[in-house]
Amino acid sequence: MINQSNSEIQTRERPLLSLLKPRFWVVFLILSPSFIFSQTALTYYEHIKPIVDRNCVVCHRPGQAAPFPLQTYNEVYKRVEFIKMVVESRYMPPWHADTSFNTFHNQHLLTVQQIKQIGDWIDQGAQAGTQTVTPRLNQIDPPVYPSPDLVIKLNQPFTIPGNNTEQYRIFVMPSQAKKDLYVRGVDFVPGNKKLAHHARIMLDTTNKLRPDDGIEIGQSSAFAKLNVQLANKFWHGWVPGSFSIFYPEGTGKLLPKNADLVLNMHYAPSPKPAEDQSEVHIYLAPEKPRRLIQTLVLDENWIFNPPFNITADTVITYYMRSPIIPQDLSLVSVMPHMHLLGKSFKAYAITPEGDLIPLIHIPAWDFNWQRNYQFKSLIKLPKGSVIYAEAVYDNTKNNPRNPYVPPREATYGWGTTNEMMNLIFEYLDYEIGDEYWDVYH
Repeated sequence: MINQSNSEIQTRERPLLSLLKPRFWVVFLILSPSFIFSQTALTYYEHIKPIVDRNCVVCHRPGQAAPFPLQTYNEVYKRVEFIKMVVESRYMPPWHADTSFNTFHNQHLLTVQQIKQIGDWIDQGAQAGTQTVTPRLNQIDPPVYPSPDLVIKLNQPFTIPGNNTEQYRIFVMPSQAKKDLYVRGVDFVPGNKKLAHHARIMLDTTNKLRPDDGIEIGQSSAFAKLNVQLANKFWHGWVPGSFSIFYPEGTGKLLPKNADLVLNMHYAPSPKPAEDQSEVHIYLAPEKPRRLIQTLVLDENWIFNPPFNITADTVITYYMRSPIIPQDLSLVSVMPHMHLLGKSFKAYAITPEGDLIPLIHIPAWDFNWQRNYQFKSLIKLPKGSVIYAEAVYDNTKNNPRNPYVPPREATYGWGTTNEMMNLIFEYLDYEIGDEYWDVYH
């Protein structure tokens, strides 16, 4: 047996770092990434601007929904305390999809390190630094917001009556396209951001609906009289929180020659007259794309626990099931839609083999921030799959967005105080390898 003294045993069991001499501690701290980060003098141009450009400027720039821009150092500097508060509370940037369920190309979600970096920069005095500094290697170039190639606006300003009634209007907007156009990006720009509730853009190639321009939905219309078959029943949609959409390289949407954009527009009630002249901004592909984007719309007709009737003082879940998918598809994006009683939304697909494909989960629905969520990679939906969705509605006094106190029964309708359950996909016909394609490289 080998005899060992207590001091030898204690020495052997000490953590390795406790045995290092002081000079080794100095070397260790100097090389430690966390020590280096804490000692770095953070500046706007080197550290903060790339974060703001990537996650904030999409909304905080002229013509967008945000109340002030954040494109320059001075614009950011004068609101640093406010920015720190909303960033650390995760109120901004708004992002509601659960990234543990699925991730998206157009998500704006700050990492823990980015939040800390912004806070540390502000605590250090929010220094500007030098504008000519070379960004770090792991930073992404700031996004570029191009000018549209084609702007199609309402034929004339529409006066929203000041009688506190919701307005449902049809506007027919000629594209004046002399040939088939191929669209790489679309943006709906509401002229009256306060009162615009949502917009659905359809396509008509007969030009027979032009007499319907400006009519109220429900009135006698050329659409009803002539039984017009639309070229596309859902070409593009806009809801609060939406931004411009750009499609993967080599893909796009067709805007047929001489097509009319048929805009189904909903305005919120106004106590006084107001005007709107909304616009559709179109970004054209330089050549005909090899693959065309198509649309799949699931609505309340696919709910399998009807009736869609949300009684007062209840929290209820409705379930949706799609028809069997007839062929392999590659999903590009998904857009759920509910109104003020919405509480959460989840969608997934089940393959013929029983595998679950997560699509989107929004655990805390926010009517004011809806969007078209573009998948980071194309999602293969095999032939024979079925899409399922679960939507929870809270029609109790505990829902701060409930439009009625006390709560009232709500049923299907386009009005803000009615409810909807929509699930809209943009997709491509599947090609081998789509699921491995670095879509937005």
